[in-house]
Amino acid sequence: MKWAPKDESGAAEPVPELRQDPFTRDWVLIAPRRALRPHRTPEPAAEPQDSATDPDCPFCPGNEDRTPGEVWRSAGEGWSVRVVPNRFPLLAARPGLTRRRLGGPFITADGTGSHEVVIESPHHDLDLPDLDDAAVTAVFDAYRDRSRALRDTWPGGLVLPFRNHGTAAGTSLRHPHSQIAALPVVPPRHRQRLDIARAYHDDRGSSLHTDVTTAELADGTRVVAELDQVVALAPFASTAPYAVRVLPRENEASFADVSDATLAATARTVRRLLAALRALLGDVPYNYLVLSAPCGAERAERFSWHLDVLPRLTTTAGFELGTGIAVNPVPPEYAAARLRGALGASRPQGADSRPA
Repeated sequence: MKWAPKDESGAAEPVPELRQDPFTRDWVLIAPRRALRPHRTPEPAAEPQDSATDPDCPFCPGNEDRTPGEVWRSAGEGWSVRVVPNRFPLLAARPGLTRRRLGGPFITADGTGSHEVVIESPHHDLDLPDLDDAAVTAVFDAYRDRSRALRDTWPGGLVLPFRNHGTAAGTSLRHPHSQIAALPVVPPRHRQRLDIARAYHDDRGSSLHTDVTTAELADGTRVVAELDQVVALAPFASTAPYAVRVLPRENEASFADVSDATLAATARTVRRLLAALRALLGDVPYNYLVLSAPCGAERAERFSWHLDVLPRLTTTAGFELGTGIAVNPVPPEYAAARLRGALGASRPQGADSRPA
């Protein structure tokens, strides 16, 4: 592992390093600097959510000088969303990717890429489902704009907007935020998704995305919400209890290329899904991931971007680790029915007749 100067004092810190498992070809990121992240997410009882700002929070208004310089800001007076480089990045912001073969079968590469923080609101005490549709749409607008910029910087890699909520899901600061990572490589599992969609199209002459969406809508038991532009489903083979996938009705390989209407519908659907999860299960930890085609494969008509919401309600144990088979104790049909009920019960007057 290489070491790079940290500051003028000569103190050094390790450069992140990608290592490839010779047995699976999976990449592992060795990133010691991540251990330096601040952790300020006490239990709700210890810190009631009753303050719009926290003087010690680097993401609150007035503390802008405590973050790296912003790379994106929402339009209008002041700010509702800011995007800044992560102070404790997973990846080093350096151009290019150099792979090195060490002795024997071992392959390594510098952990270059980009890692940004999306500060979702000036309000310290509000979470994403507490915001209105316009505010959440601004967050997803940041995802789209930064995804466009980052895919040009990292051709052949992968751009991943994601959100961690709760300590068990990886949150280190309570102020509402999400993140965008740009990798210089495409992980094998993600490449496999693209290969499966391509093989399906070659075998059947149709889109896997379209066929799954059509079949799910016809069946209905796993449909959670519908809008004209997007559909929310509890996946047939859900890997987590109450997992939900949001898909566009029309194939679009990259979220960076979505229309304004699809972006707004996605934001609206995700906000209501998160509110429904909280109403049903309490303030549970979760991750959501916006998965797109690799950079440079945006015209892959056989693949479609999608957003996965994954509540962290179970513990991965020996069986799962040893087999790679997820164990889900909640049937997705049951989860979808409960989520539909929660969405319908909280629907405002005059809303679309379909729950969302």
